Amino acid sequence: MQIMPDLDFRKQLIINEFKTMSKGKNKEEILPLLLALSSKAKQAGIQFTKDDMLLVIDQVKDELTEQEKKLLPEILSLMGRQ
Repeated sequence: MQIMPDLDFRKQLIINEFKTMSKGKNKEEILPLLLALSSKAKQAGIQFTKDDMLLVIDQVKDELTEQEKKLLPEILSLMGRQ
């Protein structure tokens, strides 16, 4: 697990769960997973701010494929609607 000291530990757990569950998935599979985890976080009283998401992206961007990097704006947009 990659530790992001500026991010709440509970948020880190959700992020790591997403990273684990999304490996090898395509866009159609990743987006519902992301929304489900976002709902799970919301039910637990955890809310990701735009700054949280930018911090996460900065931490993981080197590990992303080009296709995943292209999905980032769409994912951020969906997270903002939750």
